[in-house]
Amino acid sequence: MEEKNQGLALQSNTEVGPAFALVAEGGGQKGIFTAGVLDAFLEQQFWPFDLKIGVSAGAQNLAAFSARARQYASQAIQQLTTKQDFFRPAKFFMGGNVIDLDWYFRQVQEQGEMRFPTDVSHLNGESGFYAVATDAADFQPVYLPTNNSNLFHHLKASSAIPFLYRPGVWLEGRQLVDGGVADPLPVRWAYAQGAKRIVVIRTVAADYSGQVPLLERLKPLLKKVRHSPRMMEMYLHYQRQYADALAFINQPPDGVQVWQIAPPQELRSLVLGSPPQALKLDYLIGRREGQRFLRQWNKDERRMA
Repeated sequence: MEEKNQGLALQSNTEVGPAFALVAEGGGQKGIFTAGVLDAFLEQQFWPFDLKIGVSAGAQNLAAFSARARQYASQAIQQLTTKQDFFRPAKFFMGGNVIDLDWYFRQVQEQGEMRFPTDVSHLNGESGFYAVATDAADFQPVYLPTNNSNLFHHLKASSAIPFLYRPGVWLEGRQLVDGGVADPLPVRWAYAQGAKRIVVIRTVAADYSGQVPLLERLKPLLKKVRHSPRMMEMYLHYQRQYADALAFINQPPDGVQVWQIAPPQELRSLVLGSPPQALKLDYLIGRREGQRFLRQWNKDERRMA
């Protein structure tokens, strides 16, 4: 499993070496929790990470974190992903895109409503920031070295949820989709790059197994529905990769430390279609958990000094 999960890192000039890594899980609007955690880090100027790896919404959060753009990610989630221009459930039955990533990424570019911060000096070729995508042909992970020259294209590829954004994103002759299919918690890849200390920000409780209850109940039905085998194949692949990542987190190799920052209970936010109040509350929970982590971190650092 570990060898299979090495995937492909498209060419980068960054040599990571032994590193302190930050991994951010996806989860759509549940990423508001991650935004809160990372804003707590920014408030305390806590950015010691040599390597940052994000999946889907986690990649978008880490882009804002890398740019030192406090509150940008939370505002983008609350102001853009709640609009009808972005989330259109009825399109699923009409063969269209349920999420309009084309519209979304127009809004975060220079002429858009939520322009990404113009000072991107921390997102240069040496930033050590990777967005995870999935090769749609074989479900293998692709680790995209991401900087200010390719930022939006890579984030879009990492966020292209299969069946909800149907075209995927083409890059170097490959159709890429949401990175969560191939490597939802890329801790093994961080370790393979040399990371001996890894902080993982989850968008689900720490004991979540990767099973989606609704899909589990629908398995017998989906096997009979046209076009569903591909969906089920992706889900089962995701589930295997998730279980493998949890095994690493729960029992890391000798000499490797892994810290998890996870919601203390199920978030009120949904992947899509969350009530505004739920997003606000989950952001505050994320900030609280980020602050809690930093207090413990500082206490441990003082003890070790």
